[in-house]
Amino acid sequence: MTVAFGAQAATKHTTPVITSTIFDVESNPGSLSFAQFNASLGTLTSVQFELFNTIYGTIDIKNKASSGSTFTIHTGGDLTATVAGQTVTTGNWIDPSFTLAAGASQHTDVAAVTNSKVLTFNLPTNLSAFIGGGTYSATLDGVSAQALTSGGNAKYGTDILMDGYAKVTYTYETAPVPEPETYAMLLAGLGLMGVVARRRKSA
Repeated sequence: MTVAFGAQAATKHTTPVITSTIFDVESNPGSLSFAQFNASLGTLTSVQFELFNTIYGTIDIKNKASSGSTFTIHTGGDLTATVAGQTVTTGNWIDPSFTLAAGASQHTDVAAVTNSKVLTFNLPTNLSAFIGGGTYSATLDGVSAQALTSGGNAKYGTDILMDGYAKVTYTYETAPVPEPETYAMLLAGLGLMGVVARRRKSA
């Protein structure tokens, strides 16, 4: 006699981990460290590494021409993280404009702006680096730049800082769990087999 058993499909779960922030990465390159995936939770199927780049600072500009003009400055920077042999770069650039009379100057505070970019791992050879009971560290460095892209004769300077952090999301599966009706089928099947066995014994 054959008794069929049903089971639920493997269940997917996600566990996010946020790293600490490295401030002023260009001057202080370092590592973004986070806890590895605990294999006792299930089978790791993918890792998403999202790198955040927050820029802020100041811009100073002076119109050195003999007439008024509108100036545009291109400034910002790139943060690059190296993770499991691959790199992800999150750029964050702004292009503010300033309209100044002849000889006028302006000081501007740049409010914080955040961008992010995602790097995903789903091959077993890559996932193995993230599994364990310790921590994993991704190196992080940054480069900023500035350029006057329009407006003519001006003296300008920027002091743009970049802070970086990462959000790591582990996606994993847990083993299938028998459905409730499976237990009822099992008990019914065992009971039926017991009846058949008693009949054979009586015969």
